[in-house]
Amino acid sequence: MNIKRFRRVCNVSSIILKILAVLAIVITSLSMYQVLSGNLNVWFNYEGPSFSMFSSGHTMGGILITDAEYRLAATIISPFIVLVSSYVFWKGSQLFKRLADGETPFNFEFAKSLKHLSLVLILSDIITPILYSIILSTIYDNGHEVIVGLTSSFVIGIILYAISEIFYYGIELQQLADETV
Repeated sequence: MNIKRFRRVCNVSSIILKILAVLAIVITSLSMYQVLSGNLNVWFNYEGPSFSMFSSGHTMGGILITDAEYRLAATIISPFIVLVSSYVFWKGSQLFKRLADGETPFNFEFAKSLKHLSLVLILSDIITPILYSIILSTIYDNGHEVIVGLTSSFVIGIILYAISEIFYYGIELQQLADETV
């Protein structure tokens, strides 16, 4: 295995993720400022889960949800989404930086950080559509819309969770081997 190349890839990955984290916060902050200052040419959009497990809507009097209501709900939820994404990018960057610096992933602190990151991805992917549905239903006076589903973040979170457990298992095997010798 080429250690120099591995460390270089981890270092580049760390830098890219840090840039993405900062860029997401800066762009969202500037966009929120534009929206709050009344610029009608700037708005947020929320696409929702790519795999919808449950979807329900109810309107009273046949009045449909307007684009303005969808945009307002997206504007309210977007900072939450960006903060979670930036946190994930930043923590991922720190994990890659540790690998670039030569730290082994087979230690409890690294495995714990990876597990924490996976849980953030899983929980945020479950909570975000529910929170958006609550916000949209609160804004919409003539009914409600509920969408519950998952995105690729859930799958990535599950995979990272499994990898963290593999690291824990590897740590335990290493400790057992050290005690045997």
